[in-house]
Amino acid sequence: MEFKQDWNYRILVVDDQPEIHHDFEEMLTPGFAGASTDDLAEAFASEVDESFLPKFELLHARSGSEAYNTVRTAVETGDPIAVAYIDIRMPPGMDGIETTRRIRTVDPNIEIVLMSAYTDKSLGEIVHEMQLLHKLLYIRKPFAREEIQQITLSLAEKWNVESELGDKHRQLEVSNQRLESVLDSTGDAIAMFDVTGCLQFANRGYEEMFELTTDALKQMSPEELGEHTKQYFQEPERFEETETLLLAEPERVFEEVAEVRRPERKMLYRFTAPVHDIQENVIGRIIVFRDISKEIEINQMKVEVSRLRTELEMKYAFDRIVGKSKEMKAVYALMQQAIESNITVLIQGESGTGKELVARAIHFNSPRKAGPFVDVNCAAIPEPLIESELFGHERGAFTGATVQRIGKFESADGGTIFLDEIADMQPLVQAKLLRVLQEREIQRVGGTGNIPINVRVIAATNKDLEAAVKVGEFREDLFYRIAGFPIPIPSLKGRREDIPLLGHHFLRKYAGANDKSISGFSTGALQLLMSHDWPGNVRELENTIERAVLLEMSDVLQVDNPALSSLSSTSEMNTFDSDGKSLPFHPSASTEILSLEEIEKHALVHALKVTDNNITKAAKALGISRVTIHRKLKKYHLLEKK
Repeated sequence: MEFKQDWNYRILVVDDQPEIHHDFEEMLTPGFAGASTDDLAEAFASEVDESFLPKFELLHARSGSEAYNTVRTAVETGDPIAVAYIDIRMPPGMDGIETTRRIRTVDPNIEIVLMSAYTDKSLGEIVHEMQLLHKLLYIRKPFAREEIQQITLSLAEKWNVESELGDKHRQLEVSNQRLESVLDSTGDAIAMFDVTGCLQFANRGYEEMFELTTDALKQMSPEELGEHTKQYFQEPERFEETETLLLAEPERVFEEVAEVRRPERKMLYRFTAPVHDIQENVIGRIIVFRDISKEIEINQMKVEVSRLRTELEMKYAFDRIVGKSKEMKAVYALMQQAIESNITVLIQGESGTGKELVARAIHFNSPRKAGPFVDVNCAAIPEPLIESELFGHERGAFTGATVQRIGKFESADGGTIFLDEIADMQPLVQAKLLRVLQEREIQRVGGTGNIPINVRVIAATNKDLEAAVKVGEFREDLFYRIAGFPIPIPSLKGRREDIPLLGHHFLRKYAGANDKSISGFSTGALQLLMSHDWPGNVRELENTIERAVLLEMSDVLQVDNPALSSLSSTSEMNTFDSDGKSLPFHPSASTEILSLEEIEKHALVHALKVTDNNITKAAKALGISRVTIHRKLKKYHLLEKK
């Protein structure tokens, strides 16, 4: 028989008689000199082969206190004793019962054999009262050699097997704790049920979801558990139907999205599948609830971002910039060239002409459209702050700089920065901007390191930069750096034929926003819009139409609308008669009283001219139907002249 090399065969003998220790040395040491003549020894002689005994390691103690110290030391050093033989009567000091009790406090796993040469009827009662029956045997002296060998071998092997099982059990406990920790940390609610629907396991997420501990959930019958859990769902009947179906078909895998109402509203992904044993028999099912509220919210946000981006691209698409005049067509051609390169653009035009709209259209139609568009009004930032605003600053760079600040250029990295009113930039900042445009890197205020940037610059101004250069108000080298690709925006006065288109565009916008059914302009109102010089350009026109829509009481904007009647007609506008002859027409200043038919004819002629003889567009601009405009054109003999 072979014994495991790493098994514990440490044996402790506790007795006050030296001869007992000698006897144990003889009985547990193979080949030890001497033989027992006891009758019991002879009975076992033919059954035990000493060559098959393991190598026992014998330890000796002459008193209870010595035995206690020996066991305690063995435990502390990691070399525990497997079996201890303890004599019951050991005067003076602790007897065997007290020694056993003390040893149990430091090593509850040691196998103990009590020895006695006396008959003591109360021994069993004493042992029972002291709760020492665990791992405890009792033998009487004298004992046979083979008896001790058999007992020692059996108890030592028992101790080792239980020790290995204990180690495996502890490893299993650790594994279970790790598994439970993993299941608790997933954020999912996980539970396992047997085939009858009784709960077998629930993680912390499941307990929190249904507001009960695992022990409380386990005590519920399947019916009680179903009644308890279904009340948490937005559609409890549907949940109940699913549970009934799964009990009837335990092999079924099921997935769905469900909404819970308690303890808070959530959208859950629910997954349940059968659990099999090693013979592939279904022993239960596992159910997982995963909170997908955030995922749904994120997906909705992605959809919303995509929608807003598409809306932005549509909003700043070229066809959203209203204007069909030849001046605007020239602007569109320049914009198209600008979006195909990364060149710095300078947009020039009067206030209110839509310079920012052009800048945004260039950005949102360029390869940089996925990046940020950062606009900076150089005239609106106080002089002491503009450098920090553009380039950022380090903590402690100046009084009040308590934290690091990221500037506009860094914020626009990968996209476009729009420097509006660049002519108002201070000379010191102009010099730093020139360096940024040349080196493509910035330095924060108070910083020492250079930060590379990938930014497209679009600048705009309503001033004459060349004149500013001549008088020393703007750096000449910066002017040539930003003016590499100029885009001049015409004033509204310089493209009057776009006024009807812009007017109807703003009319539809603000009539819809204010839920008003205003369909167009009266002839006089349109003529008034056409005759005004619009020093505030498109912005002034938009604000005027917005006010007029709010003040108008009819279905057509009238010339006497308070927002329109205040407009001045400072320019003379030409209209045409039925023969194509130019006629002066100035409704606000003229002393000549024209008939309504004459005014209507002038309006028709002008509408056809502005729309390049497109009857449909002319009818829409005048706020009448195609049938009506055809009838009026025929009435004034304009069909053959159009």
